[in-house]
Amino acid sequence: MSALSIFNNGWLSLFLLLTGPFLGSFISASALTWPDRSNLRTSRSQCAQCGAELTLADLVPLFSFLLLRGRCRHCKTPIRRQHIIAELASTTIALSSVLVFDGWLMLASAGLGMVLLFIALVDYRTRLIPDGASFSLIGSGPLVLYFMQGVDGLKAGLGGAIIGYGIFWLVAFAYRHLRGREGLGMGDAKLLAGGGAWMGPFALPWIVLLAASTAIVGLLVGSKGKSLHRETELPFGPALAIAIYAIWLWSSTNPTNLILL
Repeated sequence: MSALSIFNNGWLSLFLLLTGPFLGSFISASALTWPDRSNLRTSRSQCAQCGAELTLADLVPLFSFLLLRGRCRHCKTPIRRQHIIAELASTTIALSSVLVFDGWLMLASAGLGMVLLFIALVDYRTRLIPDGASFSLIGSGPLVLYFMQGVDGLKAGLGGAIIGYGIFWLVAFAYRHLRGREGLGMGDAKLLAGGGAWMGPFALPWIVLLAASTAIVGLLVGSKGKSLHRETELPFGPALAIAIYAIWLWSSTNPTNLILL
């Protein structure tokens, strides 16, 4: 690697690490207001409980939450834990991208992680996955693989998107036919298509396996001793988003794994 490349990577790494927490703050606010973006500009500028205007010292990601001990400076109402979770997650995404990738792939990886974070937060709150976010992954994945692997990468990305959507479409169709009701939303199918678009079809079994395992663990932990039954709802989007990003990082240990995993 040339000295210029090392210099550029250093500045790019610093940029991602500094902006990561702020992106998490913005993503959290966006997820809380989706699909109505009319109040996005003021969603974090005032306390949701007492309406007091927040100063810059109240809005510094991570540090303000710790300094205020997780409570509003004015009314002492607990601040939504989603904000600190999103800021920690976005910082982790930025750090992992810096540690694993170089150059433009560093930015691509961070972009993938931030979109998946937004999807996870929205789905957890609304049980819906934004089509626009999923389509952005489906459209960008094959291009990323093309720049990495050429025409073979492009084919793998397109095939992964088609097969990923088809797998969950078949599962949803079979469940609806056998049980007479919806069991898996098409938002999950589009999200899996996005994962396939970024990593190719051979990554799909690993994504589904890790997502299912993560969802089960999350359900058991989240139930807190409550009885579980077949009617229990489970937002699968967050688990699927975690799995997609985790497999993306794991597959990067060997670039050919991105299409030959």
